[in-house]
Amino acid sequence: MSASDADRDIWPSLTSFSEAFTCYSAAVATWVACEDARWERVVNPGLFLTITEAGDGLLGYAHFPPEFRATLGLARIGSDDPDEARQAVLDELARSGRVIVAGDGFRLPWHVAFGRRHVPHWYVLRDSGDGPVLVDPFAARNDLGTQATATHPIARDELAELLLGLPHDDPVSLLRESLALGDDAGVPDARRCQWFIRAAPVDSRAPRGMHGPDAVLRLARHFREHGQRVEAYAQADDLWSIARHRAFLARYAQQVADRRDAGALAGWVSEHAAPLATKWGHIAPLLMQATLALGAGRSASASVPDTLELLAARERAAAEAFPVDALAGWLSPAALETR
Repeated sequence: MSASDADRDIWPSLTSFSEAFTCYSAAVATWVACEDARWERVVNPGLFLTITEAGDGLLGYAHFPPEFRATLGLARIGSDDPDEARQAVLDELARSGRVIVAGDGFRLPWHVAFGRRHVPHWYVLRDSGDGPVLVDPFAARNDLGTQATATHPIARDELAELLLGLPHDDPVSLLRESLALGDDAGVPDARRCQWFIRAAPVDSRAPRGMHGPDAVLRLARHFREHGQRVEAYAQADDLWSIARHRAFLARYAQQVADRRDAGALAGWVSEHAAPLATKWGHIAPLLMQATLALGAGRSASASVPDTLELLAARERAAAEAFPVDALAGWLSPAALETR
């Protein structure tokens, strides 16, 4: 079976959200879509956000409810031996049909960071019947260029190199990985190759921190107090991720409104979700402007904390106006609880 044959059923629906995914949500969405046509309902976190205190000037970001990973039944495992990892991944493909790989963009030929920068990148391998097929519906632009969606067969002799993960030396990436599925999974160990398999039961621990609009206000305070130090912007990608999740919510809610001819939901998207997603999209360039100013020896403006305070108010208004009845059956119970 070719890559196009293997993924014809899920690829169009996944790539329709390419610009609203993070690499983490893209991988989970793909993993779920392999067996659930309503994958959007499963992976949509609604307005969920938790910010934790991580020490050393860092904050932890959880974008999914803490029970999310346990509900999915995902367990992170690994090996220091790439050949052993390759066989274990092939075994999991034979058992459950797909695997999420916790990879490194530096080693992935389809990634914009290939051979240039070590960056976390999750992707899915799917069993085609004739071997592994890469399914990666994530797309974005960054300072390295354009990251395009990709799906194609992976030769077995390529697989060991593609499974090699990040160097274990970046606290920002390690913190991001520890909270990527909503629970506090702890810092990943240092095994060279790591991937996720279906397992049950899976234990989870809720991260302690601030939630929803209060979490956004905590971000505003961070930049109000530390915004004249370039180190304060080390986690800019985590704020970009919030923008991606809000874009996902707005797009999905609009799709539901269109399918159901739900006027209340369409009104909420127009009045709250779409403007919220747009405003969050302004954060990344504001963070870049601030770092450029500091790098040039100038002071950063107050635009980042000012905008975050405005976003906190908009998040609160969106949550209070959330049309739960209109979304019944189209959102996961966890997402409904975060309204």
